[in-house]
Amino acid sequence: MPGIMKHMVFPTSETGTADERANERIDHLRHLLERERKARIEAEAVAERSWRDLYENQVRLALLQRITDASNQSSDFKAALGIALAEICAHMNWDVGHAYRIDLEGKARRQARITYAAEPDRFRPIMDASRRQILQDGGDLPGRVLRDRHPHWIDQMAEDKWFPRRDLALESGLQSACAFPVLVGDELVAVMEFFSRRPLVDKDNILLTVTQASTQLARVVERERARTTLLHEARHDAMTGLPNRVLLDERARAAFARLQRSGKDLAMMVIDLDGFKAVNDKHGHHAGDALLIEVARRFNRVVAGTRGKHGWPGPSPRITLARVGGDEFVILMDMLADKRLPEFLANRLLAALREPMPIDGEMVSVGASIGIAHGGGDYTSIEQIRRDADLAMYEAKGAGRDRIVTFTDALGSDVRRRMALERELREAIRENQFLLFYQPIFCLGETPYLLGFEALIRWAHPTRGTLSPDAFIPAAEASGLIVFIGDWVMRQACIALARLHQQLPAHNRPFVSVNIAPQQFLQPDFTQSVRRAIADSGLPPRCLKLEVTEGVAIIDAARTRAVLEEIRAWGVQTSLDDFGTGYSSLSYLKNLPFDSLKIDRSFTASIDDPKSRDIIQTILDLAGKLGLTVVAEGIESSEQDRMLQSMGCTFGQGFHLAPPLEETAAFALAAAEAPTPPA
Repeated sequence: MPGIMKHMVFPTSETGTADERANERIDHLRHLLERERKARIEAEAVAERSWRDLYENQVRLALLQRITDASNQSSDFKAALGIALAEICAHMNWDVGHAYRIDLEGKARRQARITYAAEPDRFRPIMDASRRQILQDGGDLPGRVLRDRHPHWIDQMAEDKWFPRRDLALESGLQSACAFPVLVGDELVAVMEFFSRRPLVDKDNILLTVTQASTQLARVVERERARTTLLHEARHDAMTGLPNRVLLDERARAAFARLQRSGKDLAMMVIDLDGFKAVNDKHGHHAGDALLIEVARRFNRVVAGTRGKHGWPGPSPRITLARVGGDEFVILMDMLADKRLPEFLANRLLAALREPMPIDGEMVSVGASIGIAHGGGDYTSIEQIRRDADLAMYEAKGAGRDRIVTFTDALGSDVRRRMALERELREAIRENQFLLFYQPIFCLGETPYLLGFEALIRWAHPTRGTLSPDAFIPAAEASGLIVFIGDWVMRQACIALARLHQQLPAHNRPFVSVNIAPQQFLQPDFTQSVRRAIADSGLPPRCLKLEVTEGVAIIDAARTRAVLEEIRAWGVQTSLDDFGTGYSSLSYLKNLPFDSLKIDRSFTASIDDPKSRDIIQTILDLAGKLGLTVVAEGIESSEQDRMLQSMGCTFGQGFHLAPPLEETAAFALAAAEAPTPPA
């Protein structure tokens, strides 16, 4: 005190006694000391509040960090929600926490496991009631959050008689409650509800803490949804929304694993659209995509209808409709109780396609070829069942439009033989295993003389010996390999005959006749192939004769005419093969430019039949009027030869005259004869 007073300046009064002046100085000093004490207390209070706020912030940050870590490590929103409940209850010293997950339509779902209580036995009644709770708009504390997306509070449980679980809460000693939304943007994804035996104080701090925790939980939902979207995109066809090959394989393997345990059947159906390529080529890929989307929609409707009251009368299996690529769809039927259902469903799918579809302003139609395979038998994998359904589908496609074929062991054996033959044919093309025989074509008479040859392919099979065309040409046509084989025949025949011409005099150079398959003739570069064969070999164009069948004209008569006129302009001859076996041969003779025609061997073989003789005579008379030469095929006897000559046929081929010969023997025959043709 003396030190303080030493430096203090006291006010003095010029009047009053010395005691009065002393008292004034004492009062002033007392006032200064009181002011200093208050300032010190206030400073200490500020410091204490700052330390308390800092501590609370650190505690809250630690809480949020724990929730953030849990959220970042989890892709399961339910698990993260459970962790957040426990952490918030522990931090706030609250007794019970519940969480309600909200579905995408805004309706609540019961989540029986998202609950927390520090003392579960004590709060069991309120916890059980909350587990059973289904949220309704405004119907309860969480229901109010569901209604308006805002936090709601109950400060005194005893006073809030509207609260449905009030009595249970009071029996457990709970005094207050609150509920908060968990939002992703504007969408409510969950509601968190808490109960406490103490009053709710410092609501601003509570709201800040829970809101920040909700933000972290919302990120889990966003990641969960992103993951779900990625998984969906990886397992579904982007165009049609149907399951893709990945999801189909998952379900098919699971179904096959259940096959033995369930005692029920499994079936796979492979569907390939008929006519889709034509739509794609004519209207473009955007139209093809629109067509696939419409087909998927119709198929989906059929599959859904199978389970309806107007669908299959028996138990309905699990059905997966998938698009596995291009215009191919697959249906998996698991837990199949009746083996008749797949064919029933297949017929409905075909019926669904019969109504034309509007594409690019036009009405277009497509069909489908459907193969079915059942899972019984000796199958050891789902891939084998899928393979056999594929085989059945290809068999259906080969039989024509809108067909259904169910796989059988007999069909499998037949198809596998054809597939094996196709593989061997590809190998034969690579290894050059084919060779040509030449059947002489003669001018008929007492002394027949050689005019030319028909080139006939043979396959020098490495294990089965020399095979005739009947053994492999149908498979080559079915697989499309006939295009490569036919081109090889034409080139080799031209090269071989040009080599023969070098050994013969100019007046005795025979022609070579080559059969052209429809698929080969319809190739866009067919005329270029003919030109190259002639140019590369050096064979005179007039010495090449191309034989085509009516099948070419049936496909595209206008194009056939244009191609024949082009190659005839070079000097190449043309012939209509197997004349009389089709339905419109006369119209082809009238409209298409041919040099000759061939009488089919079936008429020659039955020449003893008056009807066959009448047909042959009609052909000969017609050809004469049109200025066409005629070659009779399949002359097997002298009697057939004699009768043909008597009817006016001047050219022929067959075993009676000469069989197909290897190149050396055939060309030796040409060199030995070398007659001078009559004028």
